[in-house]
Amino acid sequence: MWTSIALVIIAVIHLIPVAPVFAPEALTRLYGIAPADSTLLVMLRHRALLLALVGILCLWAAWSAPVRPAALLAAAVNVVGFLAFYAAYGSPAGALRTIAIGDLVALPPLAFATWTTLARS
Repeated sequence: MWTSIALVIIAVIHLIPVAPVFAPEALTRLYGIAPADSTLLVMLRHRALLLALVGILCLWAAWSAPVRPAALLAAAVNVVGFLAFYAAYGSPAGALRTIAIGDLVALPPLAFATWTTLARS
């Protein structure tokens, strides 16, 4: 049960920024930018879609143990990858700091769910 709760928490963190998939103007609220460049707009909306995919995978894994390794791998690559890029670029303030805090919040449930999943294998 606790592993499922941890996966739901991870899923919610990944689903929060899904709005730009449906409403590009949400990028201003989420990231503090209004992309005038269509390339940046496409990339940020695609990022939102991929985050939604990770979130949906984590929700599925909350109720289906066989899906957990794939969901945890996807979430770990996303969370750790963003935090590594964020640190490599000097931990900038603003909206990126908010994203980093969200990913830091995701680390304990991610570690717990990974540990309980691997311990059962």
